[in-house]
Amino acid sequence: MPEKCRIGVVGIGQRGADYLRLLRTHPGADLCALCDVSRERLSEFAEELDCGNVPQYSALDEFLEKGNPDAVLITTPDFTHAECAAACLQAGKHVLLEKPMAPTAGECRKILKAAEKSEKILQVGFEMRCHPLFRQVLRFVRDGVIGQLLSMNFSESLSVMHGASYMRRWHRKSCNSGGFLLAKCSHDLDMMNVLADAEPRRIVSFGGLNFFTPDKMKKRFCSECGDRECRFRFHGEMVRMTAAESRRPSRNQFDLCVFNDDKDVVDNQQLLLEYANGVRAAFSLNLFAPQGRRRWELAGTLGHIHADTLEKEVTVFFSNGKEPLTVHCESGNGSSHDGSDRIFLDEFISCILHGTAPAVDAAAGLVTTVTANAAEKSRLSGSVVTIDPEEFQI
Repeated sequence: MPEKCRIGVVGIGQRGADYLRLLRTHPGADLCALCDVSRERLSEFAEELDCGNVPQYSALDEFLEKGNPDAVLITTPDFTHAECAAACLQAGKHVLLEKPMAPTAGECRKILKAAEKSEKILQVGFEMRCHPLFRQVLRFVRDGVIGQLLSMNFSESLSVMHGASYMRRWHRKSCNSGGFLLAKCSHDLDMMNVLADAEPRRIVSFGGLNFFTPDKMKKRFCSECGDRECRFRFHGEMVRMTAAESRRPSRNQFDLCVFNDDKDVVDNQQLLLEYANGVRAAFSLNLFAPQGRRRWELAGTLGHIHADTLEKEVTVFFSNGKEPLTVHCESGNGSSHDGSDRIFLDEFISCILHGTAPAVDAAAGLVTTVTANAAEKSRLSGSVVTIDPEEFQI
């Protein structure tokens, strides 16, 4: 068995930078190549992240041939995932693909078929499965601590500027991402699917753009606007800019007003799901929290589970009067997603070096995209959508 695997990264933006920080010093990885369509951004960010000596490419085929990685981490925009992932798999590379797998089910199937044919590892970036809090909740459910699982209530609350960033980045257009729910909340859908241990069958969703509406726009770009007190004023949040871009953010629409008329995503959404085994779940998204957090409540025949990512605690409340059980959960490392990124990357590298099973069955990417697409269909039509089991087939 090799001691290290050669890993290349495609897409050196906000998410790519998270992984680069981990790969630079990872004992099982040799960072061998970087790829991004912008030579200027690639060069500047690589230097900033202390990766300036790593070979750099702006064309994917050249990156695959000359960089010769064993595995590729893909952190490009969602609408590029299918083409990029399929090409890497067809070139015989293992792939860690940032979530969501792809905006449409057809694109997901293209990736899965390429993985099946290549016989290489494909892991979709649902790193929240490695979150210590989620793993504890999953253990409680699978060990029958709350009896038969009947229902779940999940919520994700984004901090103000995090939520606002989706109104000005490429995510603001559903054609680029499949919609807000898939782009941001595919983690949550995936976790609910795992806990339910079944496929969704019926879904109804309500949501809309109720606050970030164009009638509130004063100027098209923050740099043109005189309102210095606006709480959504752009200060470089959630993007990576070169020195030149930071001097002229409007040129690349980085500081586009969040109230712009060039978007079709929601700023709030609710949904209800019913699974094939009868488990039911609710999910709520909001973009205006003081701090980002996820809350999970699960109801079973023997008790309830409450979990909160901000408090980093899971509590079981028993219905027989037994004293509640609280478990504090922390990863012990400082990577993103409360330390989940490092655990997730460790497990991916272990798959390659030691033949262990991936943390995520790649087919989960298709399930999540189908679920999110059905939710969007329900939201737009105002109807309950039934998902045919065949939609989850490759």
